[in-house]
Amino acid sequence: MKLNANGLSHLGLRVTDLARAKHFYVDTLGCELVRETDGGVLVNVSGMVVALYGADPSSSSDDHFDPFRVGLDHLALAIEDPSILEDLKRDLDAAGVRNNGVEEDPETHSKYISFYDPDGIAWELYSISTRPEV
Repeated sequence: MKLNANGLSHLGLRVTDLARAKHFYVDTLGCELVRETDGGVLVNVSGMVVALYGADPSSSSDDHFDPFRVGLDHLALAIEDPSILEDLKRDLDAAGVRNNGVEEDPETHSKYISFYDPDGIAWELYSISTRPEV
């Protein structure tokens, strides 16, 4: 079998509070609202459609995102210019968004910043300009 796809269509994230997630992605991060559906919100995150879905009735009320369970660990978006990362850190701090500051990948020496949505889902902006050829 050969998987014959043309790229990523969209990404779906399950969130505990849909209104809070919409506010974070649209108002705090400035992502474009694509559309709202019954139980979901679609946003444009740097050209990628991210579908946010509210908690499922079968989910435990105390369930939360955990990057150490099998499944999603984090999402990384590529950036060309690492000089924007310090400004982003200031903006995230001003908005009260938990982040790890600007870091350097010890293997590739690429600069990146990690930050977390209200459910603790980790996002990175990762500089591709300093990444060596593999």
